[in-house]
Amino acid sequence: HRLFTQKLKALAAEPAAPDQTTAAPETTKQTTASQTTKAPETTTDASAPETTSASTKRTSQTTVSSTTCKTKSTKTTKTSTAAEPAEKPAETSGARDYKAVNYSEVKGIWISYIELADVLQGQTAKGFRTGIGAVFDNCVSLGINTVYVHVRSHSDAYYRSELFPWTKYAAGSTGKDPGFDPLKIMLEEAHSRGISFQAWINPLRVCGTSQISGYKGYPVYTFASADGMAGKYAVDVNGTYYLNPAYDEVTEYIAEGAAEIVSNYDVDGLHIDDYFYPTMDASFDSSAFKSSGASSLEDFRFANCDRMVSELYSVVKGANPTSVFSVSVQGRIENNYNQLYADVRKWCTTPGYLDMMIPQIYYGFENSAAPYKSTLDDWEALGVKGGIPIVAGLSVSKVGCEDKWAGTGKYEWINNSDIISRQLAAAKKCQSYGGFALYSYRSVFAPESSVSAAVSKEISALRELI
Repeated sequence: HRLFTQKLKALAAEPAAPDQTTAAPETTKQTTASQTTKAPETTTDASAPETTSASTKRTSQTTVSSTTCKTKSTKTTKTSTAAEPAEKPAETSGARDYKAVNYSEVKGIWISYIELADVLQGQTAKGFRTGIGAVFDNCVSLGINTVYVHVRSHSDAYYRSELFPWTKYAAGSTGKDPGFDPLKIMLEEAHSRGISFQAWINPLRVCGTSQISGYKGYPVYTFASADGMAGKYAVDVNGTYYLNPAYDEVTEYIAEGAAEIVSNYDVDGLHIDDYFYPTMDASFDSSAFKSSGASSLEDFRFANCDRMVSELYSVVKGANPTSVFSVSVQGRIENNYNQLYADVRKWCTTPGYLDMMIPQIYYGFENSAAPYKSTLDDWEALGVKGGIPIVAGLSVSKVGCEDKWAGTGKYEWINNSDIISRQLAAAKKCQSYGGFALYSYRSVFAPESSVSAAVSKEISALRELI
């Protein structure tokens, strides 16, 4: 990690390459596609209104699934070893002297940085241990065996890192040491309860542009501010910096960050979600594209995401072969192509990209554009073809809410009290079934009072299948 940091500092001190000096500066204000509302301090549903791809090779889709309820937090993902008995951890030796705990049937839940802040910010080590222990006790009470927990949400760290600053959600400001290691405590508390811990990171999201000074001394600050890098390696998208995967130095940084976690901590896997390209605006990576020689911007961006995901998979397996690498993407397959430049078909069917796919199938059975069952069937076909487990991401955050993009299924989540359990029952019939993951902890255990009764009914029905 030190060698990589030294390399980055040396690169930042060099004169800009010819293609970077002659190309017009990339704009600092971008128009987002599916991630427009993903501001640093807020979270969104994974299926925002769709936009049409500029390429004629992709088919545009009608909008699907957003909800008017404000009970959201962020997501996480999980992977497991499908060959093991459902109730016993898979244990095999690896390069790191830790045998990862993963289950053949994932019974998972996402715990986002927002939910962590409730039990972490301003706490002592003892206070945090008590708080996160109570969170995990709730998970066990529902039969959850896997948690997807944010350990890096905004190019920050919930652990001791040489590459990223301490998260502000620990001690109140970015870079401030809380005096203890939250990840170490979370791992101890999860493993003492038999819970598989999947370390969830957002690879490309950084922070609000006004907050970047808190990252001084770390590579991400160099990307955002150094001559020849500013506006290219880290780009301002509507007031939030995002790393640009077009550059090898960026994807290497992301991969090194993943290796740091898996090499130094007894995590059972690494997980990323659908924060890929934050915009369809060509100016985001115009300089890099111009010098790439790629035939189209679309192909260029697909290749960049392919490289990033492949490098993450490789470093996870290199650090600990028993750990799993999982990816959670938008539930509707074409959304990933039309908006995010994520080639999920390739990742599911080609070795070297992931161990498990966790699509966010957040659509009701009556959704006009993407009914749950047909969407599930599409993922089932990919899972069978690639021989990988498909873990169904199910959204408790929609329970009791109007689903305004669902067409004739707009009120389905209000009029029914057993949607999640029926979704799980359908998933269990799939040949590629690897489990389920609930979005999210707060929606299950601390829902808004306006939907609490509806959530209680849904969870009661779900318990019968877990």
